[in-house]
Amino acid sequence: SVSKHPYLPRDLAWLGGTEVELWIDQEGFRAIRPMMRLMGYSPRSRSLLPYGERGVSADVSGGFAEFMPVKRESFAFHYAILDGLPMLRRVTVGGDESRDYLS
Repeated sequence: SVSKHPYLPRDLAWLGGTEVELWIDQEGFRAIRPMMRLMGYSPRSRSLLPYGERGVSADVSGGFAEFMPVKRESFAFHYAILDGLPMLRRVTVGGDESRDYLS
């Protein structure tokens, strides 16, 4: 079978089905939860580990995974001097709400 992401290293195959959901709201209401899916992977990017690290595959030490929205949506938030700005409150991966990726 042909991979949907041919440049995705075997060690990162699990990323292929990963869904990332962003929880954004404005002062506790007008909540939105856009869903993102892996749309591309580039093995050629700057890395924090440019030469790999002991125990880490060279394929995994560099690269860039690009997640894009599942569907195109626009969201309306209020804008007034006294209104707070929309805030990213939570990031969930694969529907798992038990982890905190922002703290």
